[in-house]
Formats: sequence, C-alpha cells, structure tokens
Amino acid sequence: MTEAVLNAAHPAVSVNEPEPLALAMDMEQARQNLLLLLLAEHEASALLLKQCLSHLDNGRDISEIVSDKTVEAIIVQGADFVQPNLVQDVRYLLENSVSRSSLLKLHFLPSFLIEVSGLFMSTTGHQAAFNAYRLKLGQAAQALQRIRQQMIAGNVRLAAFVAHKHKTTVLSFDDLLQEGVVGLIKAVDRFDPYRGYQFSTYAIPWIKQAISRLIVKQEKIVRLPVALAERACAVFEAMRNAYLQTERWPSIEQLKVLCDLSEDEIKTIRNYYQATHSLDAVGDAEEDEGQALMARMKQRQFAQPLDELIDRNLGRYLDQVVATLPDKEAAILNMRFGLKNHTEMTLQAIADQLQVSRERVRQIQNEALKKLKNQFGYDLMLFLEPNDSY
Repeated sequence: MTEAVLNAAHPAVSVNEPEPLALAMDMEQARQNLLLLLLAEHEASALLLKQCLSHLDNGRDISEIVSDKTVEAIIVQGADFVQPNLVQDVRYLLENSVSRSSLLKLHFLPSFLIEVSGLFMSTTGHQAAFNAYRLKLGQAAQALQRIRQQMIAGNVRLAAFVAHKHKTTVLSFDDLLQEGVVGLIKAVDRFDPYRGYQFSTYAIPWIKQAISRLIVKQEKIVRLPVALAERACAVFEAMRNAYLQTERWPSIEQLKVLCDLSEDEIKTIRNYYQATHSLDAVGDAEEDEGQALMARMKQRQFAQPLDELIDRNLGRYLDQVVATLPDKEAAILNMRFGLKNHTEMTLQAIADQLQVSRERVRQIQNEALKKLKNQFGYDLMLFLEPNDSY
C-alpha cells in the first residue's frame, strides 16, 4: 500500500480540486479523440458497434458501456418516441443510426473504447493497410489510459477517506478501500467536467455505493436488498442529526418524513443493522477475564443442572470422608463449613458452643483438614473448578 493510502486512513484529507478538474477535461478530450478515430475507420466503427451489441446480448450491464445521461436526449431528437428500456434505447441507436454525429454524442465509457481499440489492433495486426491507422489509434488509446490512470491515482485518498468512515468489525480497511476504488473508477469514467461541480462531489456517492454494497454482501448472513441497504445511510444520518439537535432518538414517524421511507422499510433497516456478536468471541475487557461470550452469558440466578449434580456428589463424598475423622474433628468441620445440614459458623461461635477457646477450635480444624488433604486430596481435586487452586 502506498504512503498516500496509509495517510488517507486518517480522515484529515483534502483533495485538490483544480487538478482533478483539469485532468477530467484532458480525459474527456482524449476520450472524444479516441472515439473520433474509431468512427473514422469503417472497420473500427463496425467493430465498436459489434462489440457493444455483443455485450448487450450477453447480458452485460449497459452502464459499463455507455453513460446513460445522454441516451434519452439523443433519441428524443432523432425519433418521435422514447423507448422505456435503456438497453433498447442504446440498441436502437446502434442498429438504426447511420449518422456518425449521433454516435459521437453517445457517451461511450473510456474503458470500453480502450477495450475496442485493443481488440481492433490485435485482430488487424497482420494487415499492412492499417499500419498508420493502428499507430494513431494506439497512441490515442494510450493517451486516454494514461490520463485515466492519473485521475484514479490522484483521487485514491478520496476513496480511502470514505472507506475510513465506513469501517466495520467484519471487513478490513483494505477490503473497503479496494471496493471504494472500484466506485472511484466508475466515477472517473462518468464524470462530466463541464457541468460545473467538483469531482469529489460527484465521486463520493459512487464510492459510498460500492462500499455499501460490499458491506451488505459480506457483513450479514441474511442479506438486505441492495436498494434498501443503500438508503440505510440516509436513515442513520437522519437519526444522528436528530439526536444531536434534540438529545433523543427520532420516532419512526419522524424518520418516515425525514427519509421518505415506509414504516416497514425503516423497521427493516433498523432491525437489520442491530449489532451482532459471535458467541465464541473472546472479550478483551478486564471484566471479561478472557472468556468467550457464551461462557459470560451463563445465567447465575439458578443453579445449573450440572453444577447441582456435582454439588450433590461432592456433599455425599465429603460426608463420607469427614466420617473417617474422630468425632470432635468431624463435628468442628461440619459446623465450620455447613456440612450435614449445619449452618456455617465462625470459629468463635463453635468455641462458645464447645466451651473451648477460639484458638483451640482453629487448631483442631487445621489438623482435620490436613488429614483429609493427605488421605483424600487427589480425589477432592476432581471437584475443583478449572480456575480454582488447591
């Protein structure tokens, strides 16, 4: 990863706009030059039309070939009706338009024009008649690709800035950045420098869309519809702004007005993005004590069946081993530790009951415990908890 990308992991990013705008103008000029060259040669223009129709027939997304912002306007000028389907619109122009000026107005994406240029040069490499044309075409394609790469590389920090704001517990920053660059490339290919807005203003929604779709695909087992997931950001932004202004979360009715979504859609988004945690995840907080979430979720109000069984067996076993002691030692242990249905008693309470000193009770207790440890210590260890010491 380049130093620029690493620096971009922190949100203090400022993209210099004049340079992207100048590059975008150069790129648009290079794109038009390459398209003019392709349409100037009959074989090349035929290949361009063939490739475009072939991609459409094979189900390729039309948005990867042509920017749809120009299609409808061209058809309105050249026909009395507008076909509702964008693919049909483009196909109509390609199959029926004999005017090269119409194809010049059609905004073929730079990546597609570069692809067609490379295909033409590879398929006509053995034909000497196209040598001079191939040279010009190759130079034009290289010029467009060079500016396009400069435009992408110069704005990777913008993609990193957006990726940093969308960090999740499931996807790494690198994964988000890679998908953000995919959105950046789409923005670079479609940006119109003559519409009067900055490149970053145009590119950020493309980057956000790409990252949001990746999160939807990867972060949840049950996937939310992409169209709804893309509107989730607006819902959370409205919730955040409302909380900052009023110090309380907005109601569903308020969100319906703010986000122009139905109640069901808002509930779906809100419930879907509830935080999820693995039951096997080990907490890193001190109070977690290195335990998995499942272990820390154990209810403490009632005895666990296994714990109850162990306690019952331990009680029976202790009755047996204490019975091996002299009567006085056994009586003191039973009273001291609440065995045989006794209530746990302090050393002083036992001393008062037996009419001996507290110190004498302590000595008898320790002697009895030492005997039990020597004779039955190994067996008693089986009843210890994993973290208990013996």
